[in-house]
Amino acid sequence: MLVLWTLFAVPVIGTGILLHRKLQEWEKKDWNILPKCLSTWMVVFTGVWGLCQTEDMHTMGKQWILSALLLFLLADALLEVKFFWGMGAFAAGHIFLIGWILSKSRFYLAEIILWLILMGICLFLFREEVKGARENPKQYAMLLYPAVLMGMTVLALSLPFRLGKEYGWIALGAGLFAVSDMMVGKSFFHEQTKGIHYLALGLYYSGIYCFALMMWM
Repeated sequence: MLVLWTLFAVPVIGTGILLHRKLQEWEKKDWNILPKCLSTWMVVFTGVWGLCQTEDMHTMGKQWILSALLLFLLADALLEVKFFWGMGAFAAGHIFLIGWILSKSRFYLAEIILWLILMGICLFLFREEVKGARENPKQYAMLLYPAVLMGMTVLALSLPFRLGKEYGWIALGAGLFAVSDMMVGKSFFHEQTKGIHYLALGLYYSGIYCFALMMWM
């Protein structure tokens, strides 16, 4: 059943991403909310259906993951109307995910080393932006987000090794989610090509779709 649903859902999500970007290019902002929310709704429905199949919301704390997905749906709607509120909803969803992951794992030496490596990569990718912070020290605060994001990713990557292979969806989702966010962060400072924008959206939706697949475990 899950395979058949995925074969249906993924093309719909992809079509929503394509329409979202096209409407942005055509400056049809009033309609842009529809395809974007359609893609996210397909992800949320995947999670809800998975819960219906297993009839078990509380094992593994699935209610927290579903809450995060619902907040991402709310964020996608609000970002096109009230950007500040949309970012707030997105941040709340992210906090739910981080809280859930923290409840399942903790930092050990291996995780700390991996976090340092990933932060080093982030600093290298954003080296020009970090240099610019010398004139405006407040910009150094932007390093807080990748530090938290990489921490979440490192802990998520450890879950399949510590708790079982069914947590592999969270590990994969967190990895895709992190790469997408770093690409979006880079495009905030420097205009990127259309291909990069499509890739970032594709990675984001692939990541949260992996989160939704945890509902089927």
